[in-house]
Amino acid sequence: MKSERLSKSFRHGAIGGVAGYIIEHGLESAMGVEFINGVFEIAGASLGILHANRDLIQLVYDGAVSVTGKEPAALSNAEWDQVRNRYPKAVEYLERALAMK
Repeated sequence: MKSERLSKSFRHGAIGGVAGYIIEHGLESAMGVEFINGVFEIAGASLGILHANRDLIQLVYDGAVSVTGKEPAALSNAEWDQVRNRYPKAVEYLERALAMK
């Protein structure tokens, strides 16, 4: 399961990075504007990884609402600890995904 998820994340991240590279160079050629090198590649790779793991993000969201009855954005640190105790792996994946942004 873990190697399958890592493979899927890597694959989606690579595809997103390549798409970002194509978009960046296409826009630079079409518009004649220079962008900071790598911005679109990093954004594409990040979005690709988040897209690959969207099921975990939905699990954490649903878990937070079921445990606390609140939207995740309104949770206190103590309430996040409750969610983390109930869904430790899902919260860990979400924290990693958010750290990549």
